[in-house]
Amino acid sequence: MTGGDVRARTWSAPCQPKNFLRPCLLLLLDEQPDYGYELRDRLSHFSGAHWDAGTIYRVLNAMEDEGLVASRWEPSPSGPQRRRYEMTADGRAVLTHWARGLEEVRGLLIGFLERYERDRQAHLRGVPVNGSANGSANGAAVSVPAVAEECPIPQPAL
Repeated sequence: MTGGDVRARTWSAPCQPKNFLRPCLLLLLDEQPDYGYELRDRLSHFSGAHWDAGTIYRVLNAMEDEGLVASRWEPSPSGPQRRRYEMTADGRAVLTHWARGLEEVRGLLIGFLERYERDRQAHLRGVPVNGSANGSANGAAVSVPAVAEECPIPQPAL
């Protein structure tokens, strides 16, 4: 087994932009105010990922400290009071900023995936990629990052 095979077998982290939970929560709160556990359920349907409640509450509390969301305690029909979260005007502005940044990332990802598919198809046909046997147009060896941190996805500044 080659090193690339081992890497592909053992490295299976999802490729998501760092802090992607923040814009996802803001988008869900833009749709409607909600409670933490309900946000977690809606988030799993929306993003396909499972987020633990502790992480969601930490992010919500941090965003509340930043003025992006507000919360208030409401009585619960069965049990203790529950905290209901809603987005603020500043949160909407940050969501718009994130959406613009993600549009740029989408363009980068589409370009990456199109190039990857083109190269993959060439490899399957046994055709050298970019006119050389080692995958580089100038004849230099191609280096593949071993971990995700070496190939970061650009992130919008807040």
